[in-house]
Amino acid sequence: MTVVEHARPSAPVFVDPPVEEPIPVFRFPAPDDPPPGDAQMLIIAVYGTALGVCGVAVGLYAVVAVFTGAPGWYLPALAGLTLLSVGPVVGAFLSLHRRALPWLLLLTAAPPMAANVWVALTH
Repeated sequence: MTVVEHARPSAPVFVDPPVEEPIPVFRFPAPDDPPPGDAQMLIIAVYGTALGVCGVAVGLYAVVAVFTGAPGWYLPALAGLTLLSVGPVVGAFLSLHRRALPWLLLLTAAPPMAANVWVALTH
């Protein structure tokens, strides 16, 4: 064998490519993540608080409505719509390190709460 010729291995050599772990969408911020801006935290907190106050108001209204004879579907509907609104807000807080995801989640939290208010006031 000369310097130019390469020796063939007796068995094929398979090298696994490096596997990069995907970054999860929802996670608590890591210590090396940059902190979110104060304005972003304030807006998300105020928005979440506004949705929470609406939810509490609907809940109190529902309690009064149940004692005055609300239909059987009334409370499950309100509970389901409330959960559909709370979930995206929690997701927004857990995705603060993302650029647009918290805002999209907060936008998706408003329609179920608006429907919740509508159902509470019309029935």
